[in-house]
Amino acid sequence: AHNNLAYVLRKQGEQNYKNALAHYNKAIALKPHMAEAYMYRGVLYVQMGQINDAKEDLRRLNELKSDLAKELEHVLKTGAEKVPAQFFGVSKSLSR
Repeated sequence: AHNNLAYVLRKQGEQNYKNALAHYNKAIALKPHMAEAYMYRGVLYVQMGQINDAKEDLRRLNELKSDLAKELEHVLKTGAEKVPAQFFGVSKSLSR
């Protein structure tokens, strides 16, 4: 729930970044192996200009052997997210 709330807050704009970060941190504290929270927090860090923190989340995703590491690498390289429907195979499941 904290991960989802953080995502929604982040998408609402910069004025909510601090609150979003608190919720990503809470999600990770409650579930330290939740790859989605590291990936999206890393995106938030990029948006906040905290590149070293984003790289630390990328390192953690690689430790978790998560495919989401590729998504955060993309954001670090381009500064932009992919279309959200491309994450987690959602596009593929909708086309079936």
